[in-house]
Amino acid sequence: MAERGPEIRFEGVTKRFGALAVDGVDCTIAPGSFVALVGGSGAGKSTLLRMVNRLVEPDAGRVMIDGRDAGEGPAPLLRRRIGYVFQSIGLMPHMTVAENIALPPRIAGGAMPDVTTLLEMVDLPADYAGRMPDALSGGQRQRVGVARALATGRR
Repeated sequence: MAERGPEIRFEGVTKRFGALAVDGVDCTIAPGSFVALVGGSGAGKSTLLRMVNRLVEPDAGRVMIDGRDAGEGPAPLLRRRIGYVFQSIGLMPHMTVAENIALPPRIAGGAMPDVTTLLEMVDLPADYAGRMPDALSGGQRQRVGVARALATGRR
C-alpha cells in the first residue's frame, strides 16, 4: 500500500450546534501527511473531522478532497472511499478481527484486503485475525480500527 492519499482542504469551514463549534477553518493537508489536531475538550476537533466524510455538514465553507467538493454527490459513496477510525472504535463484537477489517471493502463491493499485511502495518501479529474484539485490549482494538480504515484503500 504505497498510496499517498488525497489532499484535504478546509475552506472557511464553520459549524454551530447552538454554540460555535468550528469557526472559519482554512487548512490544507497535503497527500500522505500525518496531522494531529490538538485542543481541549469541545474545541471542535471531532466535528471538523466528521465534516470530511459528511457525518456533520458545515454551516458555511466547504471541505475539498483532491479538489472536489465533499458536499457534492451522495454521502454514502463518499464514505466508502474514506477510512475513518471512530473514537469509540465501533468494532462489530460478533465478528472476528479479520471480518471487522474486511467489512468496509465488502460493503463497498471491493476485493478482500490482505488482512495479514494490514495487521502488520498496525503492529499486531497475524494470529490476531481470528480473535474476537472482546479478547483485545483497548489499544489493540484501536489498532484494528486503524487497520479497518486502511483496508478501504483508494481504488
